[in-house]
Amino acid sequence: MGVPRKPSEPPSREAAEFLERAMEQYGKATYNFAYRLTGNEADARDLTQEAFIRVYRAWRSFVPGTSFLSWIYRIVTNLHRDELRRQKGRFQEEIPEDNAPQEYGGSKPLAVDPVEDYMAEQLGGPLAKALSLLSTEQRQVIVLADIEEYSYQEIADIMGCSIGTVRSRLHRARALLRRLVLREQQQAQS
Repeated sequence: MGVPRKPSEPPSREAAEFLERAMEQYGKATYNFAYRLTGNEADARDLTQEAFIRVYRAWRSFVPGTSFLSWIYRIVTNLHRDELRRQKGRFQEEIPEDNAPQEYGGSKPLAVDPVEDYMAEQLGGPLAKALSLLSTEQRQVIVLADIEEYSYQEIADIMGCSIGTVRSRLHRARALLRRLVLREQQQAQS
């Protein structure tokens, strides 16, 4: 990774150029992924900013020829997981288990995101609502597999688990999503 920089040293031109290119090419996709994980604009911005700070610090560790999006999604995933662990003790409500839906008390984030609006329009109200009720890990595996269309191996790399774990999480998440969509559709018809 090279010699660590002293805090007073200016950033290297190479590092700054790498970061600038990365932000131009992948900033929106990174933000959208962070937004899907967090469900709100402020947390998604913070997560995206922190991820790009990590990219800047570790830019030499990126292996050319590999997927940058997989790399930064892994960074975002790890940062989000760390934040959830830090916050776990702050709230009375525990982080849901892998197969438990996450309830938001019917409140929808106030942030408006064009990608989320498009997804809601394309997926329909019941599916968008059901997707928001999934736990972070369940939503993440669904987004990576069914929306971003990553392979199981890429998802395993991003999530830091085995392909078998990805398959089982995806199977459970899809099954729960189907049940939640049916419930939302029934409630909409009532």
